[in-house]
Amino acid sequence: MKAFLNLFEQRVRGIRLIELIGLALALGMIFWVCLSKAREGEDIKRMSTLDEQIAKETQAVSTLKIKVAQLERPARLEALATAYLGMKPVAPTHEAHIDSLSEISRTTSRPMSATPAVIAEPAAATPAASSSGDLISTSVHKPAATPVAAKQGLTQ
Repeated sequence: MKAFLNLFEQRVRGIRLIELIGLALALGMIFWVCLSKAREGEDIKRMSTLDEQIAKETQAVSTLKIKVAQLERPARLEALATAYLGMKPVAPTHEAHIDSLSEISRTTSRPMSATPAVIAEPAAATPAASSSGDLISTSVHKPAATPVAAKQGLTQ
């Protein structure tokens, strides 16, 4: 304990050692606070630029959401399907009869042929034929081509 108390009584060029230690610590703390303030100023600048970027990105996201909503409008999609794909709304009278379900299944399960050939079927197989060209009410199909025949057509 006496060594600790001697620390308070020792002098260096007329100034107590404990006062020199206190002064050095105070100067160190002042220097550290100045550095912290300088870093804080840089952080504030960086945070303000990040806030500006976030605001810009939020605006871009809201603009994109508006564009997506405009592009996904059902009326627009229906018009595009009609114009480019030849699709049209299903008529309320468009129904399949139980007798024609097996024919519909055979028609849709065949692969598309490389050479289109039209074969007429008996009128009794499909009770109501329409001019819409859909699978349920048509009476004309295309025969199936084998994958081997399609490959041979590509190599020749």
